[in-house]
Amino acid sequence: MKREEMLPSESEWLIMETLWDAGRDLTSVEICEKLPGQDKMSQRMVRVLINRLCKKNLISYTVDEKDSRVYHYLPIKTKEECRREKSIDFANNYFGGNKLGAAFAFLEAESLTEEQIKELENIIKNAKKNK
Repeated sequence: MKREEMLPSESEWLIMETLWDAGRDLTSVEICEKLPGQDKMSQRMVRVLINRLCKKNLISYTVDEKDSRVYHYLPIKTKEECRREKSIDFANNYFGGNKLGAAFAFLEAESLTEEQIKELENIIKNAKKNK
């Protein structure tokens, strides 16, 4: 599979968010119940997405000790790892790999709060230190 095919799609990201937020393993039924907001999906659709995430090695599972029909799912990758990979993929696809161009596009499109500006200044200061 190509690198971009190994990243979670938008729907799969909802499953990942649910697992990350839970901080523990969840069954497919629990994932359905905990999906954020109005994004309620059918149990069948959730299972399809879970299978895709397993094939992409983004989540793993264990079989319930008491009932072998029940699977418990856990994320393999952290939210930060997935976010970083998605960001790189985004910059590659829409900005020809120019990460700075992607950052500028976001910065120009939105006005920043003082807190966000300070956070950005800290990121730049740390980047200079790590040269």
